Amino acid sequence: MTLTAKSADLRANIAKALCLITEKKRTIDWILTHHPDWTAQPIQRELLYGCARHYLEVQSTIDPLLKKPLRDKDQDLYHLLIVGAYQLLYLNIPQHAVINETVNATKKLHKPWARGLVNGVLRTVSRNNAQPKLEEPYFGHPPWLAKQIQQTYKNSANDILVANTKRAPMTLRVNQTKISVCDYQTLLNHNKINHQIGALPQSIILDQPMHSQELPGWHEGWVAVQDLGAQFAAILLDQHTNEPNRILDACAAPGGKLSHLLELKQNIIQSQPTNVTAIDHSPARISQTQQILARLGHDLALRSGDATDLTWWDGKPYSAILLDAPCSGTGTIRRHPDIKMLLNAKSIDELQELQLKMLNNLWQTLAPQGTLLYCTCSLLDAENDGVISEFLTQHGDASYTSIELPTGSKRKHGWQLLPTDPHTDGFYFALVHKKGGLER
Repeated sequence: MTLTAKSADLRANIAKALCLITEKKRTIDWILTHHPDWTAQPIQRELLYGCARHYLEVQSTIDPLLKKPLRDKDQDLYHLLIVGAYQLLYLNIPQHAVINETVNATKKLHKPWARGLVNGVLRTVSRNNAQPKLEEPYFGHPPWLAKQIQQTYKNSANDILVANTKRAPMTLRVNQTKISVCDYQTLLNHNKINHQIGALPQSIILDQPMHSQELPGWHEGWVAVQDLGAQFAAILLDQHTNEPNRILDACAAPGGKLSHLLELKQNIIQSQPTNVTAIDHSPARISQTQQILARLGHDLALRSGDATDLTWWDGKPYSAILLDAPCSGTGTIRRHPDIKMLLNAKSIDELQELQLKMLNNLWQTLAPQGTLLYCTCSLLDAENDGVISEFLTQHGDASYTSIELPTGSKRKHGWQLLPTDPHTDGFYFALVHKKGGLER
C-alpha cells in the first residue's frame, strides 16, 4: 500500500477521528462531512474504516502491553496506538514504515514525549506478528450485541457475526426511466468495470468498489448506489398495493427508497405528482435528499415533518405508506463499522419506543384498505418482529401480509435479510394492512 509524504499527519488525524467516535459519539459519516481532508485519500479511508471494523480486536492486542491505562486527556495517543497496531496486524505495509510514521505522529498530536511509549508498544506488536483472531463467542462485537444476535438466530449467529467483519459489496440500481439495464451494462463493459446482475432486474453488483462519481452516467442520473436489500422496499410497496391515490414516505432521507419508488410509479406520478408526499425532520437531510432526487431527474419537493406528530398532515388519508424507521443499523455494520463502537443496549429500548410511536402516529393517516410497509436495517428482533407484534396487539384493525423474497428468511410477521445472504445487508420488512371499508 502506497504511503504519502504526510503519512504522520494522516495517522494523527485518524487517531483524532477515533477519539471523536468514542468520546463525542460522532459517526464516520459525520467525520466524512465535517473533516473531508482527514479521509480524502484511500489510505485514510482504509485506516478509519479498518480501525473501526476491528476496534475491539486491536484493543485486545494493545491493552495488555500498557502498564496502566492512558489518562483521559491522552486518549488521542491511545487511538494512535490503535491506528499503528491495525496497520501492523491487517495491512501490507512495511513494519518499519508503520512504526516510524506512527511514532512521528506523536509530534503532530503535540505529545512528542510519548515517542518511546508508541515505539515500544508497536515493536512488541510487530515481534508477536500474530493477527488477532475473531474469538468466540463475540467475534469482535460488544458482548451485549453478540448475545442478542445469538439469541435471535441460534445456529447461524456465528456466521452473521463473522460476516459483519467483512466488507460489503457495492451495488447499483439502474434508473430505468433514463437507461435500460442492458445499455448500462454495455457502458460498464466499455469502461472495463467488472460486474454481475443481482437478484433484482435493476440491480448490478460491482466486482470491486469504486468512487460513485466515477461511474459512467453518474452525473446524468442513470444510476444510484443502493444495497440490494434496500431495493426490495419500493418493489414490495409497489407489488402489494393497488394503484395508490396517495403515497407517503414518512422518513424519506436520504432518498434511495423514495427515488426507486418514484421510478416504479413514474406513470402515476407524472399524471398526479401532488399525490406523493415525502417528509423528513432534518433540514440538512432534506437538502441532501433534494440534490439526490434532482440528479436522478425526480421533481418532488420534500416537506419538513416529524413522523411522531401530525402537524405536517393535511388530513387526507394515504393509501400506501413507507416507514423506513430509524433503527440500530445493525444490519449495515459492514458499511458502518462504527455502530459497534457507538451502540449500547439502552439504545435499542429507546429505538423500539420511537418505532412504535411512529407506527401508531402514521396509522391515523392510512386509509381503510391501505398498506403500510415497515422496514429497518436492523438484525435485532426487538426492532423488527417485536415492534410489529406489539403494534398488532394494540390495533384490532391491523393485520400483516405474508412476504416472500428470493433471498432471506421468513419471520413470524415479516421477512429478514441477513449479511450472510448473497449480496445484501441486513434488512427487515413487514407489510401491515388496514382493515375497513370493503374488504378485498
